[in-house]
Amino acid sequence: MSRVAPALKPPQDAADARGRAGRVRLLLALLLTGLVVIAGRLSYLQLLHGADYLALSRANAVQPERVAPLRGRILARDGTVLAGNRVAVDLLYRGGEIARWPRLRFLLGLSGPPRVPDLGDPEEAYSGAVLAWNLPDETVSGVAELIAGHPNLYLRRRLERIYPAGVAAHAVGTTTGADPERFAGYALGELVGQTGIEKAFQDELFGVPGRDLLRVDSVRTTLGRTTVAAAQPGRDVVLTLDVGAQRVAERVLGGALRYVNDERERQGLPKETVVQGALVAMNPQTGEILALASAPTFDPNVFARRPVEAAKVRALLEGDETPLTNRAVSAYPPASTFKVVSSLALLGGGTLTPETRLDCSQSFSFQGTLMQNWSDEAKGPYTVTQALADSCNTFFWRAAAATPGVTEGWGGFSERLARTARELGYGAPVGVGLPEEQAGRVPDEEWAEAFYGHAWYPGYTMNMTIGQGDLLATPVQVLQLVGTVALGGEQVQPHLVQRVGGVPTEVSVRDLPGAWGVVQAGMREMVTDYGGRWFLGPEVFAVDVAGKTGTAQNTGSDHAWFMGYGPLSNPDLAVVVFIENGGSSSAVAQPLARDFMQAYWARTGRLAQVGE
Repeated sequence: MSRVAPALKPPQDAADARGRAGRVRLLLALLLTGLVVIAGRLSYLQLLHGADYLALSRANAVQPERVAPLRGRILARDGTVLAGNRVAVDLLYRGGEIARWPRLRFLLGLSGPPRVPDLGDPEEAYSGAVLAWNLPDETVSGVAELIAGHPNLYLRRRLERIYPAGVAAHAVGTTTGADPERFAGYALGELVGQTGIEKAFQDELFGVPGRDLLRVDSVRTTLGRTTVAAAQPGRDVVLTLDVGAQRVAERVLGGALRYVNDERERQGLPKETVVQGALVAMNPQTGEILALASAPTFDPNVFARRPVEAAKVRALLEGDETPLTNRAVSAYPPASTFKVVSSLALLGGGTLTPETRLDCSQSFSFQGTLMQNWSDEAKGPYTVTQALADSCNTFFWRAAAATPGVTEGWGGFSERLARTARELGYGAPVGVGLPEEQAGRVPDEEWAEAFYGHAWYPGYTMNMTIGQGDLLATPVQVLQLVGTVALGGEQVQPHLVQRVGGVPTEVSVRDLPGAWGVVQAGMREMVTDYGGRWFLGPEVFAVDVAGKTGTAQNTGSDHAWFMGYGPLSNPDLAVVVFIENGGSSSAVAQPLARDFMQAYWARTGRLAQVGE
């Protein structure tokens, strides 16, 4: 039996093999081409842009950080800290899951879920949301242990301003956290002075910021730190304030309500609930301000604490009491305290002598206007010493009316009076060291033209002669005047800053001409022979003092002034009291000045020495 041979298979397998080989070669060619392109690109990036990308890479891992300097302190003359710093620790959250949130919440006394950062807030978008402010010292280590390994949680240490002494709020001032849009040159949250010494000496207190480089990971967790430039702390500012005297001043001023309401009761007026005023005191021989109190006062810690207590801030900013106003450097009509200036101008002009006598009548008519003295009693002829002591309006009007050309308007006595006032420091800031200090106002012909649109009227001269009309002065300007009287014409500039760092404050001293003995005698007679004898006379007060009252007419109740100094033989204290809408100066400002002087000299031993 024969077999049939199988048919031969077409050569298909060989063709398939050749096709596959071609495709492999094509793929290899494409791969090789890709590799060549990639290698070329890498070479291009490495050779031509390698340095640029290296810098970008490092920037992703190393971030610069501005380091806020330690703010300088504000100290009283004895070293008491009026403004200092403390390190506050806050817990911040960048968002995401918190594995140990229940334990953290219990430890910190929190409730509910963590607050997610508000990305619309630039500060929160960068730093995260604050979950807890001001962690107690005893909880910091426990919180640090719980958040270890959680890059979305971290502890932030910051400086917080504190005011531990609780006095001199208006002088020391306040700070706020910087907003770069409002405070150019400062980083977000850095402390910037808003008022008082904090603002006036911002540059000195702030210091010089430093710069660190931080190594961070992809979620900004700090891995290391290198100091490039160390921060330089701010300088301490030492004030002239005597803390004991300041506390006495604030206590006396706070107790003024009883005098004010006794006076209002006598006038049949409703009682006040708060006193608005100022009490300033200095050593006239050195110009050092020992106390600068303004009422009502406030707690500057309200503005320094974080988080800000909005209700407390709102209470300080709103309402009629205006506790943030520093009345010690605000301007008001100086009333009869200005008669010292008028006396010097009249005596210096040659139209009045210490022996000249003029009638102190109930009223005086000038150009058809009848002007009333404060008293309904006809006092008879007075010398300038007596007129100053008894604050006789009609004497000073008669003396001014007797000067040549007074009825013609500006010139002659009116010009001399304004010039004398400016020479004594009115119409310009004293320069005590506070940015809120006002210049006051000494009106003249140019001012009348600008304000009223007409020339100077003779009646303006009559008003200014008794410290009324458009004349304005601050309590520290009046303090400068009474200090000059105390030293018989030697004017030592009142100042609040003793030194900055180790550099003492430069103080100007001037010798001013004038009939100082006459005004000294008038101020002494006020407390020996006239209204002041019941409060500060030798029969009731152990220290020999001199003083002058002033009651400024006002649209509401009158303002009450008193300025005084002592002891006469060697003055170491000058005092000014001002009570806004206080009423009678004799019934309100004068007893307050007595209370302060008595307490101050009791502290220093002066009263004991006098009694021995």
